[in-house]
Amino acid sequence: MDEYSLSEKELQRGDVLGTILMEQAGLSYPQVSKIVERCKNKFKINSLRVGTSLRFLARQPGQAPEMMIYEPNPYQYTVFKLKEPYQVEVVKRDVRTEIVAASGVLETSFWQALTDNGLSDELADGMIDVLASSVDFYHQKQGDRFKVVFEQHYVQGEAVGTGKIIAAVYEREGKESYAFHFQKEGEKTDYYDYEGRPARKAFLKAPVKFSRISSRYNLHRKHPILGYVKAHLGTDYAAPYGTPIIAVAEGTVLEATRRGGNGNFVKIKHDGIYQTQYLHMSGFAKGIRSGARVAQGQTIGYVGSTGLATGPHCCFRFWKNGREVDPLRLNLPQPLPIKGQLFEEYKIKRDELMALLNSVPYHTHDQIAGNKGSEENLMKVSP
Repeated sequence: MDEYSLSEKELQRGDVLGTILMEQAGLSYPQVSKIVERCKNKFKINSLRVGTSLRFLARQPGQAPEMMIYEPNPYQYTVFKLKEPYQVEVVKRDVRTEIVAASGVLETSFWQALTDNGLSDELADGMIDVLASSVDFYHQKQGDRFKVVFEQHYVQGEAVGTGKIIAAVYEREGKESYAFHFQKEGEKTDYYDYEGRPARKAFLKAPVKFSRISSRYNLHRKHPILGYVKAHLGTDYAAPYGTPIIAVAEGTVLEATRRGGNGNFVKIKHDGIYQTQYLHMSGFAKGIRSGARVAQGQTIGYVGSTGLATGPHCCFRFWKNGREVDPLRLNLPQPLPIKGQLFEEYKIKRDELMALLNSVPYHTHDQIAGNKGSEENLMKVSP
């Protein structure tokens, strides 16, 4: 590409591929139509993401570009030939995957410990996903520590992303919580704890990741806006405006609307016993409406301050048999463990993964800071 003159167009909200091609490449509507036709079964023209860029390549500065390249991620890119004969080609890069391990000891927060390791947001989300039902990430303590074995993807020698988590442990005050990757025959893979119980419980502990509890369930709380004592039948999770709010369990949306002091809210029926409600949203996620089915962990809306709210947060309410209760004090049903011969197979796999975890030393903040880069904080392991 050295012989080409390069220009870039950063994608903004509302940008449309056809309009961009006409404005940036000087193409006519019939020419754009031919390129769109070539996109069929190769490139979704509505998949352009805000914040990514289109690169245009011309023979000389000021000339009409002959090619456009879109690279939405490190794994592949799409080349658009802007001259006859118009072509669209998706190029997939060679990806090398290694099994690596990392560890950390909390000085301030779980998030900081991951950042010190140079670990990605993607891995952080994955660890929270598989451990959220057994680890309370909203009451982190200095000295908590973790280990994780996971897939690391490389393209041209550079780390570009993470794959699945293979095993993880989080230790707090001597109590260890495990998640091991295991696949039952004929079923999708999932995660299980040391005893073979599903690591993903029926209900997640909280509806917002990386938040803090700003107000708990309290029958005698003085309302911060109204100024008088009014029972607070929810748990408030403070988080930045726009932070995703997730369903704590699968279910059916009963309401997704705006009403009075609740502001924008979503209410979900999980079964004949449990219902949950999420208040003060800035807006709803795509597809969230009455009657919609939602999965555990699915984004249903975004943190806001609509209704009676002093700042951005999610007021989370929980019903059991029609009565509002404090979910932090509720003994929720536990999923059944793996049994019989399958458990014997699981124990073999679990013990292999335990050996991997045990081979990984804990790295303190000072040890990590002493290394030159994040790659030195990763340990290659063999499953």
